[in-house]
Amino acid sequence: MSLLQAAIILIVTVGFAVAACVFTRRRNVHWPVVRNPEHASERPNDLSFGYSIIIGFVLVAALGTYQDAKVAATSEAQALTALSRTALQIPAKLRDDLDHQLVCYGRDVIRYDWTAATDGSGGGALGGSPYVDASANRIPQTIQRVAAPGVQVRDATLGALIEQSEQLSQARADRLDQAQRLPLLFWVMLVIGGAIFILLSAILLADDHFYLQLLISGGTALLIAFTLILIGSLDRPFSSDPPLPVIQPVAMQRALTGVIVEAPDPAVDRPCP
Repeated sequence: MSLLQAAIILIVTVGFAVAACVFTRRRNVHWPVVRNPEHASERPNDLSFGYSIIIGFVLVAALGTYQDAKVAATSEAQALTALSRTALQIPAKLRDDLDHQLVCYGRDVIRYDWTAATDGSGGGALGGSPYVDASANRIPQTIQRVAAPGVQVRDATLGALIEQSEQLSQARADRLDQAQRLPLLFWVMLVIGGAIFILLSAILLADDHFYLQLLISGGTALLIAFTLILIGSLDRPFSSDPPLPVIQPVAMQRALTGVIVEAPDPAVDRPCP
């Protein structure tokens, strides 16, 4: 979620609260909607309980998705680093080829794959970028060459390469999976529920002082708006804008730098196909 989208949500929500206060204030002159004005101020607190439970569950789910996405991104970078270090134990030609493919994979993840699953630019098998799909497929192909007859490599090293390659693939799949957005029904429920609660707050406070009605209804609208913005940002952890919650490819950038620096062949930093 961008800052512009967050600002629009704030303006629309608070504007709705102000409009609801003005409407109910004018309407109440001709048609009293509160039979017991002395208890009206207490009712919004009772009504907020159910909506707070719902929005709390959704917020916890979005926060869990955000944390899982962060773990998946870190695991992917760690698997890339582990592959590069294990590659030091295989013949030089295969090692240099594998390191170069790891460099290309890291570059493509940062450039093409990071926001592909949330901004609609992905067209690959997992919802990510097809460029990264191609880069990822070249890694196990090189490992198969390591397992070819006549290649001097220990079984433990080959097993480690295969396992780490699978970990890299699984970590990317987890990262792309966590980038999937909450179902539309959740957003419909949150928006409609928030609008109803703001409107009821304005109605039930229509016999109180206007500034008190405006303060409570406007404050409720602000709280709902900020909660929706937070949920929206956590729901799209790879495509938010600072200072909203956002996961940057910092771990992958560090892993990519480490592969380039530690590789015996400086040519691994050459342009990718």
